[in-house]
This record gives sequence, structure tokens and C-alpha cells, in this order.
Amino acid sequence: MTITTETRRKILPTTLAVALAGLLMVSGCTKKTEEDTAATETQTEVVSTETGDNTEISAAEKAHIDRLIISYANMAHAAYKDSLDTAKALQAAVDTYVATPTQANLDAAKAAYKAARQPYSQTEIFRFDEGFVTANDKRAINSIDSWEGQINAWPLDEALIDYVSDDYEGEYNGQENIINSDSITVGSTKQDTSTITPELLAEMNEIGGSEANVTTGYHAIEFMLWGQDTNGVKEGAGNRPVTDYMTEDGQCTSGDTVNEDASICERRGEFLKAATQLLVDDLTAMEAQWQPDTENTLRSDLMARKYDNGLRQIMYQMGSLALGELASERMQVAFVTGSTEDEHECFSDLTHLSYANNARGIQNVFNGSYQTVAGKTVGGYGIKDYLVDSGHVEEADELAADFSKVEGAFNVMVEKGEKEGIKIDQMIATVGQASQEGISAEEQNIRRGWVEAGINSLKELTTGIESAAKAVGIDNLDADAGSQF
Repeated sequence: MTITTETRRKILPTTLAVALAGLLMVSGCTKKTEEDTAATETQTEVVSTETGDNTEISAAEKAHIDRLIISYANMAHAAYKDSLDTAKALQAAVDTYVATPTQANLDAAKAAYKAARQPYSQTEIFRFDEGFVTANDKRAINSIDSWEGQINAWPLDEALIDYVSDDYEGEYNGQENIINSDSITVGSTKQDTSTITPELLAEMNEIGGSEANVTTGYHAIEFMLWGQDTNGVKEGAGNRPVTDYMTEDGQCTSGDTVNEDASICERRGEFLKAATQLLVDDLTAMEAQWQPDTENTLRSDLMARKYDNGLRQIMYQMGSLALGELASERMQVAFVTGSTEDEHECFSDLTHLSYANNARGIQNVFNGSYQTVAGKTVGGYGIKDYLVDSGHVEEADELAADFSKVEGAFNVMVEKGEKEGIKIDQMIATVGQASQEGISAEEQNIRRGWVEAGINSLKELTTGIESAAKAVGIDNLDADAGSQF
């Protein structure tokens, strides 16, 4: 396995307009599309189309690839459409909360955030596409990998955005932040922050060249709703007070501090609304990339090269998310160190759901089935079907068994988190950390075992994915192993 490091890049909100302008929709609601025709064609002669692994494929093999790629693209479109719709619902809840900051409206905004994370976390299987997509200046988004950093970058240095506790230790240690100052300096860069807009947040993302200087996406919104989690490995998430958004003089707070000037609370509302607007804009652009019958999109690019490297891309993405991203960066790093700052949803303590939905996204592609928020099933053909139709039933069965183990391991974490209130930050605590909170070594080893079982199940799954890839002629899948494996 090749060990690589993740690179995050920015995409400005102007991509929304470019994406929509660049789409060429095929008219006629009864016309059979090229994708549909390719999926249903049956040919008996052997064609001399070469794959990325330099093997000729038959007409039957082409038909299997057609079905796989169309199912994959349809699932991607449905998942990004769900992500967009739930982000719009989050935006509506945020607007209501900022206009009328009450506990009920804050709780509603938090619930909308939690709901929005469910479908998006399942889209992460579609990442890791750089090296596969074809360069195209007419396409609004170069790749999902290059786009994702503005949506889901983490961990973030929250001190750049708003107030933190006195004992906070982060890369950014200035007293000024976006909320309390009209101008801040990061390294050698001085930034005017007097007017908070989506464009400003996009421009500032990773300011000074630091990946921790995150000002956009889900986790910036999460921080603005929950605030810093100062509980360490103890029970409890961030607990930002409603008064942080009250704009009447004498009522505006920054945690325990009452501000003389309410403008700072007004700026929090501006930040939260700007970050949410940017999220909606970015997801609108990505949803457009996966609409059927389009030109110069990520979908049309995949369709054009499907016999070349489409299968390799899908299996690479499965292995890279399973091992390099989820098992390594998101789980093993925090597990080894007991660091709650490395927890994926460290402000809201919703990490158990992000983990499970990342794993579910991989399983969706294997099974060829994505269930929308509305309950509709999209897809119809997955890697499992491809393996069976290609004569590799044993590999399909072995992967199905691997996925069953993964599902079981992550279901335990979800159940503990949702029903028993034992969150990931409590599970990853070292025995020494837990003992300070009155948790016995025996109990803490059980809790850590839940996370370790998830990590190990993903490692076994990746081995199975690489074995299946080899069976279908992909000798060197080289799935990303992250920094830990």
C-alpha cells in the first residue's frame, strides 16, 4: 500500500455559477440517454477496448462495467442531492436561530446539523478521485478531492474564528479572531475581516498555509453552534450559550463574559450565516456535477473513461476511505493518543455517526444501493454484483462477510453513543485519562475495544478489497494507507 498524505485545496463560491452555466442538459423526457443505451446493450462479439490495466475486455464485461458505473454515478447524484437538501434545511434553521436566538431555535439548528451530516458522510466514498479524472478547463470542479477541503476540512484551529478557553493550545495563538476583530494577522498575512461574507471565509480558508486554519464547511458551522468542547474525555459536548447570539446591549456574551458592545454577537450571526451559505453554494455546484445527461462534468468524465480506469477508481476509493482516511486518520490517530482534538466531530460529539456513515458509504458502493433521506433506494448494481457476474463469487462472498463485521463493529459505537451517551471522546481515552474521571481500567479497555474493533474490521476489509481487485486483474491497487498504516 502506498502511504500518502492528504492535500486539501480550496474552491471559491464562484464555482456555483460556473457549474450551472457549464451544464448542457439533453431535452426530451422520453429520449433514451446514452448512459441507458450503454447499460442495456447486449453484444456477443469480443471488442478490442483496452482497460487501464492493458487487458482487452469482452462485450459482456463492457455491459457489467456500464451497469456498475451508471449505478455509481446515480448513487453519487442522489447522495449529493440529499446533502444539498439537508444543508438548505440547516440554512433555514440557522437563519431562524440568528434572527431569534432562543434555546429552542438553537436546538433545532443543532438537530438540522446532525441530519445534514448523515448523507454527506456517505458521500466521502466518492473522494480520492485525483489521478483518475481527466483534466478539463471547461469543468467547474477539477475533482472531488480538490473540492472537499472547503466542505469538510478538520481538525480546525477554532481560536482563529472565535473565543476559546484560556488553556487552549492551538497553532494559532493570536488574541484577534474573525469574530472579535476587523483585521487579523496570521504569520505574515494581514487580513481585513471587517465584513464577513462567504467570499471572505473561502479566501481565508487555510490562511497562512496552515491546514488547521479552517474557516469554512461543516466543522466551522459545528463550532459556531456548539462552541469549544472543554470536557476533555468526560461526558458532554460543547455548550455555547444562546446569549452568544443575542444582539441587545447588555445581553451579548462570549461564553461567561458579558460584552459591552453587542456587535460581536451580530458578527457571530454573520459568520454562521455566511458559512452556511457557502456550504449550500458548494454542494449546489457538486450536485450539478452528477446530474445525468450533462457535459463537462465529473459524471460525463467518468462515463467517457469508464472502460479505462472506472473500476480501478471505485475499488481504490473503497480501500482508501476504509484504511487511509477512516481507519488511519480519523480513528487510529485519536485512538493512539487519546486526543479529543483529533476527533472528527469534536464540538458536537457526533463522531460515532460520522464514522458509521463513512463506513456505510463504502458498503453502499459494494452493494450498489443508496437509501435516500426520503427512503428511496438508488443504484441497482455494485461491486458485489460485478464480482459475481465476472465469475468471482468467492471474493464477493468474502467481502460481504468483511462488510458484515464492519457494520457490526460500527453499530456498537452508534448504539453506545446514541442510547447510552458514551461518545467517541470517552471511548478513545487512554486508561490513564479515564482513571482520572473515575473509570476503571477494565471498563476503559472495554470502551477502547469498541473503537479498536472498528479499526481492525476496516483493515481486514481493505485486505479483502485488494484481494478482490487482484482477482479482476488490478494487481497494484495501492489504496491510500494514511499516516498510521
